[in-house]
Amino acid sequence: MKISSLYTKIFLSFLGILVIAEALIFVLFVHFAGKQFKDHFKQQMQSQATLVKAFVEDKIRSEPHLSLAQNRALKDLILRMGEIYGARFWLSGHDGGVLAKSFDAGIPEDVEERFLRGRGIDMGPYKVYKDFGKGGGFYVLIPIRMGDGETGTLHALFQRIDTGPPKAGFAIGLAVIGVIIALLVIPVSRQITRPLNRLRQSAVRISEGDLSHRVALTGKDEIGELSRTFNLMAERLERMIRGGKELTANVSHELRSPLARIRVAGEIIGEQLKKGESKKVERHLNAIREDIAELDRLIGRILEFSKLDIHEKPLERVPLNLPALLRELLHRFETAMKEKGMVLRAELPSVALVYGDRESLQSALSNLLDNAVKFAPRGGELAVCVAEDADHWRLNVTNTYRNLADIELDRLFEPFYRVEGVQERGTGLGLAIAKKMIEQNRGRIHALNSEKGLRFVIYFPR
Repeated sequence: MKISSLYTKIFLSFLGILVIAEALIFVLFVHFAGKQFKDHFKQQMQSQATLVKAFVEDKIRSEPHLSLAQNRALKDLILRMGEIYGARFWLSGHDGGVLAKSFDAGIPEDVEERFLRGRGIDMGPYKVYKDFGKGGGFYVLIPIRMGDGETGTLHALFQRIDTGPPKAGFAIGLAVIGVIIALLVIPVSRQITRPLNRLRQSAVRISEGDLSHRVALTGKDEIGELSRTFNLMAERLERMIRGGKELTANVSHELRSPLARIRVAGEIIGEQLKKGESKKVERHLNAIREDIAELDRLIGRILEFSKLDIHEKPLERVPLNLPALLRELLHRFETAMKEKGMVLRAELPSVALVYGDRESLQSALSNLLDNAVKFAPRGGELAVCVAEDADHWRLNVTNTYRNLADIELDRLFEPFYRVEGVQERGTGLGLAIAKKMIEQNRGRIHALNSEKGLRFVIYFPR
């Protein structure tokens, strides 16, 4: 069964990582800590055996005239050691007979079966045997010098000694820590998934048509960054959809006029043909041809404007010499300026490098210059100037024209907007296309009134 909840996936993933981490910690602890613990146990056992050996031999030497069975001090020592160590001690002679012991009962009969069948731990002169049964414990053999060249053995039976680290306690501690961390992960997982759920709900609202909705997440983490990107996407989407609606309405309006003229001209042609006035038909046919050409230009401009939002072709930004590009474009408009008796004033440096797509930047500047030449009066002036600012190049394009109101300046770059009183025919898309292309090349453009006419100011990053 596939898990669809992100919260569950985060929780289970973290739990899996936690289990693996705790297992590795446990294995490492048992391996390294266990080895250190055993080394420490061996060292302590050896030092205690040496100390016990010294005490017992000292008691034997202190009363050499007494037999070991009559040595009361030796018997008291062995009894005391049994109490101190919590073990059973007994001293046997070279013939195996018991000479003294720390307990009243007889010698355990299962010592050999429990301990001596296994391999002992060699600690120099001492031998330590581990109980291989369920009871645990250790059996220690300490050689004792008895006097007269004889050697006995001190036996120490420890019923239960843990020679390893506390594995069970450590495992339980790890399990408790794991449970606590798992419980703490629950609110953390919800903290992550809660804003994602809000993003999902916002996406649903926008998909249902609420284009003005924005998600309210202000964090500085990746989710906060995602929310800001989401809001930016929603804003652009809303602008594109509203712009598309406005464009559709404007296109319908712009297409209606030439189509109406074509329809009227067609009706007139039909009436004149019925009357046999075929000579007058040519004039109306020419009008239809002009309207069709205007429709063709308008549709081409509309398609060009629409493609700017779709980004069909990625821009290839390369270093461009802005003055050289302007000189090339101004050369194309020489004929149109001469026909209108216009004066050109160009202040262009030899080099002003900007990064941009040559095709789109050339088209944008061409639209701008075409607009300046087309709407300037006869005998007017066109001024083109490139200047260097702190972090950008500034391009000024000024043509002779009357001062516009602020609201008109703001609307110059709107699709299909035309200044009132303008006689020249146009599509009303030239400046809108130029603005979008300049912004795609990381530039900025705005219009303002100047002493010499209407000025367009464009900023390009250096």
